[in-house]
Amino acid sequence: MGHLLRRAGFGANQKELDQFLSMGLPATIDYLIEYEAVDDSALEAKLSSLNLNPDRLADLQRWWLLRMLYTKRPLQEKMVLFWHGLLTSAFSKVGQGPHMYNQNQLFRSNALSRYDVLLKAVSRDPAMLIWLDSRSNIKAAPNENFARELMELFTTGIGHYTETDVRESARSFTGWGLRQNAFSFNPAQHDTGAKTFLGKTGNFDGDDIIDIIMQQPATAEFISRKLFSFFAYDHPEPAIISSLARTFRESNYSIKAVVRQILSSPAFYSPKAYRAKIKSPAELVAGTVRTLGLETDGIILRGVTDRMGQTLFNPFDVSGWAGGATWINSTTLIERFNFMNRMATARGRALELNLRSMLIPQLIFAPADALEYFVALLLDGNMPSQEKDILLAFLKGLDSLPLPAGTRSPTEDEKSRSLLYLVLASPDYQLA
Repeated sequence: MGHLLRRAGFGANQKELDQFLSMGLPATIDYLIEYEAVDDSALEAKLSSLNLNPDRLADLQRWWLLRMLYTKRPLQEKMVLFWHGLLTSAFSKVGQGPHMYNQNQLFRSNALSRYDVLLKAVSRDPAMLIWLDSRSNIKAAPNENFARELMELFTTGIGHYTETDVRESARSFTGWGLRQNAFSFNPAQHDTGAKTFLGKTGNFDGDDIIDIIMQQPATAEFISRKLFSFFAYDHPEPAIISSLARTFRESNYSIKAVVRQILSSPAFYSPKAYRAKIKSPAELVAGTVRTLGLETDGIILRGVTDRMGQTLFNPFDVSGWAGGATWINSTTLIERFNFMNRMATARGRALELNLRSMLIPQLIFAPADALEYFVALLLDGNMPSQEKDILLAFLKGLDSLPLPAGTRSPTEDEKSRSLLYLVLASPDYQLA
């Protein structure tokens, strides 16, 4: 259950974990996937009360992080993160205005929709029109940027199209642009001539191009591989992708159907999948705050993911974030440790971790017992015995420290917070 809630969301606090355990795995998967039936009005009210300005990048990042922290629809928010990393646009080029906010909402409203529906919406999205220069795509000089990335990064992958296909696709999207910050089609700039694309010939427009792409076997395999790798593990076996691709085609390109199959599959719960992915900065930050049950308005979290190497709404380039081992280097690891220390010692008004309210209901009073609880909550109870022995030795060492005159011994609360920090900073916790 802990594995499911981390991968299909951002983890769960003890109360949520107990609730889902009582529901059981199939019912929890239904809850996560059929999120439209879940009331999330409390989150919307919380966000509205903050009067954030979506034109400002810092406010926009804070708004999205708060959604990850407090949504009751975690899979929906996790899918928004997936689409933002695949169908990328960036504030650095799109600029101030409502476009990046609106694109994020577009991903949210189409998080588990049919893929052709989402792609057609994205092809008209103002942020994407700016990001990949579609607004300057005219029949006298077709711009190929969107046409190329549509196939290379969004659907088939390299090797399943030719340069001629790119040019013919670009011709089909001519005339698609912006007017008064909204999508506008200019018939005078649209190439109405016949195009030959992926073996088909006709007077195609952009929607026709997407329909043809969706019919390609490579598209079903491409998006199935992307989804499985995001949720389970990298380099999935061909048989797994073949099964998911079949579901994708037979369900009329339903992302929901593919995700449901992934989350219900034995491979998703296999040893190969468990703790097999390094948490992205957004996953690490949101998951830690959610799991510890902390309350925050998000101000102190602003910039945390940036320093860890993931600037939300600002991927490095059109390929999004590489992820995996690239999240960890000498700089970002220190930032992760600093963040964990801040969470474990939080006592301020803006962010407070009340260990008493967390531990006493569990009838936990001693730091050694607190360690067992932290390992259970944060690591599903799975910490190598030698690591646990080291932490217990550390705790014993705190009790036998020679203290200078006038210096008091660490309190039970301080000991528990030290142990919590060490669990949060452990290599095990960096893995989803």
